[in-house]
Amino acid sequence: MQNGFKTPETVAEIAAVFLSLTPVRDRMYKPRLQYWVDRLGATPLADLTPEDVDRVLAELETTPSNSGKPRSGPTINRYRMAMQSMIRFARQKRLLPRGWTSPFADIPQHEEHPGKVRFLSAEEEQRLMEAARLQTWVLLPLIIRLAIVTGLRRGALLGLRWGDVVLDTDAPHVRVERTKNGDAHVSPITPDLVAEFRRMRRVRTMEDDLIFVGNRENVPHDFRHSFTEACKLAGLEGVTFHTLRHTSCSRLAQAGVDILAIAEHAGHRTLAMTRRYSHLCIKGRAKTINNVFAGA
Repeated sequence: MQNGFKTPETVAEIAAVFLSLTPVRDRMYKPRLQYWVDRLGATPLADLTPEDVDRVLAELETTPSNSGKPRSGPTINRYRMAMQSMIRFARQKRLLPRGWTSPFADIPQHEEHPGKVRFLSAEEEQRLMEAARLQTWVLLPLIIRLAIVTGLRRGALLGLRWGDVVLDTDAPHVRVERTKNGDAHVSPITPDLVAEFRRMRRVRTMEDDLIFVGNRENVPHDFRHSFTEACKLAGLEGVTFHTLRHTSCSRLAQAGVDILAIAEHAGHRTLAMTRRYSHLCIKGRAKTINNVFAGA
């Protein structure tokens, strides 16, 4: 106990502190963590055992979700990740004993089945950009192109301020102070984006002003309707704004960029999410191999 405040120890206490100090954009994150709190909340986190974890995971596997359907392996992995994120927080805040072993350490995850990743071809991107220029929100083409070049998520893009855009340098870039993973991230940008940022910035715009706004200053614009209409006009099916992030990573893979570099580009903390693009690397890797070893 410090200064009259009890140090959080139980799963419920640490979860409450974690959620109060950690920005969470995934709307399903809190309910998933709450699932653990409801079952293990009174247990001191340091006393949690693999048997406790295994019991909750078994319940997730055998009981239906609110929709009445069984949970898939990847969905159960998301529940697991919610609890493990809280454990990482507890380690960082020294709320766990030194040398403490996580009860998840020897419990394997379910196999992920990412399926086919939808991404835009260069021709589809051109059609989408042309359709975006016909929408009423003038910044739609800029945010689409920026998403494709940087691979940044919608939330990160909407949080960009003019002070985060660095143009007068040999390596122009945008800087995101905090991504979904909680880390700072720098994304290089292309000359066409540099020119467009310079064209779009108004004289009176301040460094702290948000970039992607509508009629209300410093309020991120909800452009979902405009994006949907642009996709319809371009004749694109199965495309969401997140498809642009897949497009960014997929094109790097097709160009032969290695998985580690793609993970850095996308801000993935682990390679599990990046491996969905690995099959696209084959052509680029074959070209690299031929360039290096042909005639050797």
